Amino acid sequence: MRILVVEDEPLLAMLLEQNLSELGHHLVGSAATVDQALAILDESSVDCALLDFTLAGDATSAPVARRLAVEGTPFVYLSGHASFEPDNDTPEAPLVTKPVSMDELRIALNDMAALA
Repeated sequence: MRILVVEDEPLLAMLLEQNLSELGHHLVGSAATVDQALAILDESSVDCALLDFTLAGDATSAPVARRLAVEGTPFVYLSGHASFEPDNDTPEAPLVTKPVSMDELRIALNDMAALA
């Protein structure tokens, strides 16, 4: 699958990229900000996305989630907070808690592949 990763922690982004490659998937792009993620979506087609919900400062990946939902592209949220819940303006999606294990990533990707 062609995957977008939105993660503002560079080491976590690199680990996700490595794990995706090991699982045989293609990373379309990795973004640390909403603007970067939206630019990637403007230029590339993706099958699914992994979205760190809470980004640097007070930013969230909610605008990316809304765009993916409108386009019918499956995604999961990544969060270090097990009690994470998006606000009412943000589309619902499965949550994978960080740190993400290879097994959790594989399951999330299989679930999204079934929706794509």
